[in-house]
Amino acid sequence: MISYPVIPKTITVHLGTPNSNAQNVTLPFADYIKNVASSEIYPTWPEEAIRANILAQISVALNRVYTEFYRSRGYDFDITSTPANDQTFIYQRDIYDNISSIVDEIFTSYLRRPGQVEPLFAQYCDGAEVQCSGLSQWGSLTLANQGLSAMEILQRYYGDDIELVENVPIRDVGESAPPVLLAEGDTGRYVEILQRRLNRISGDFPGIPKISPADGFFDTSTTDAVKKFQSVFGLAEDGIVGRNTWYSIEAVYNAVKRIYDLNSEGIRLSEISTQYNDTLEEGENSASVLILQYYLDYIAAFVPTVRAPAVDGSFGPGTRESVISFQKTYGLPETGIVDILVWDTIQNVYYGLVAGVAYEYSDGTIVPYPGRVLRVGLEGDDVRVLQNYLNYIARTYTDIPTVTADGDFGPATQAAVTAFQRRFGISATEGRVNALTWRAIASVYEDLYNGSSVASGQYPGYEIS
Repeated sequence: MISYPVIPKTITVHLGTPNSNAQNVTLPFADYIKNVASSEIYPTWPEEAIRANILAQISVALNRVYTEFYRSRGYDFDITSTPANDQTFIYQRDIYDNISSIVDEIFTSYLRRPGQVEPLFAQYCDGAEVQCSGLSQWGSLTLANQGLSAMEILQRYYGDDIELVENVPIRDVGESAPPVLLAEGDTGRYVEILQRRLNRISGDFPGIPKISPADGFFDTSTTDAVKKFQSVFGLAEDGIVGRNTWYSIEAVYNAVKRIYDLNSEGIRLSEISTQYNDTLEEGENSASVLILQYYLDYIAAFVPTVRAPAVDGSFGPGTRESVISFQKTYGLPETGIVDILVWDTIQNVYYGLVAGVAYEYSDGTIVPYPGRVLRVGLEGDDVRVLQNYLNYIARTYTDIPTVTADGDFGPATQAAVTAFQRRFGISATEGRVNALTWRAIASVYEDLYNGSSVASGQYPGYEIS
């Protein structure tokens, strides 16, 4: 599942039941909804009834896209054309003008429960020949004739607690599966999502051990949980998460959470990740703002339409302008506020840029945060660069121990990182190096290197002790 719902630019429809040898057609999402609405309801109905039905149809389709209901099962489409499985779609049918106009106005909106992330699976039926626990299409006609608004009609069927999410960004929707295999030693958001999925699944399948903490570090307990999941569901028991295992976990997770049901358990933002839980906006001062500015500053060096902010941890007008420039560049609503969708997009752009960076240590050269949290057990060129930075800093700050720059993040490197964090007042992360710690280490290294390069008699810019 993608991290946060968006309106897909296109949707692929299978013109038959899921297992049938039928044609797939791909069309703009709004055109798909116009077809469904023209196939399911009548254009002569009151406008509020039409709006209520269209919002239900949008939410059903987005639920299928967001959960990757069919794609996680190996199909190459997002939804089917059959009402027994999804909702009615008649290929190349005529579209009613008034329905087309209403869809153009509201197709970037969907229904959800408060506090939940996923679009509501807004089940509906005609209410005459077929009865269901969701919206009755003919019943919506009656309610509209009684003067109820579209939302009042929807609340009659889905409950007073539903809410309408509006002005949702339109974006290309890729696969949720990570682009590389996940295995022991890996870190990051994908790993944390994996761990949280497995922990919820273990509630229904107690043979799968709990992972504690679910912190985005692929350790031995994560390997054990993955292997047990693979054993229970007939997959190769290698403890490695490739596309097949990832989507099997997604399908089981969605099933135990009943995400495809009207009365879903629901997915809350905190279940997606602990790495970002709040919005960031003007007036805030925090470590999260500093990381945001660090990412934007780096992106601005490569993307001319993104303005660089001051990297000072204070979300002022300059940072807001930088966020707006990023949102405009990448087709997001220009709010100047950083929610999880904006945060994810900024991270993905940053990670895409640093993916091409050669992590080789060279005197005086600063390389960006590599995009993975460095910790004990990891190896790589980025670890070697970190170790060289720490060793250079240790020449001046002797309370920081030196380490062997071998690219192996062992206990000695952890101790050096911890000493640096303590010396410079960086939030303790048990010797792990996140974006904030990396930036601090690189900044101190740069200052010391530049200070050592002054001419004879030149003031270095800081007090010498």
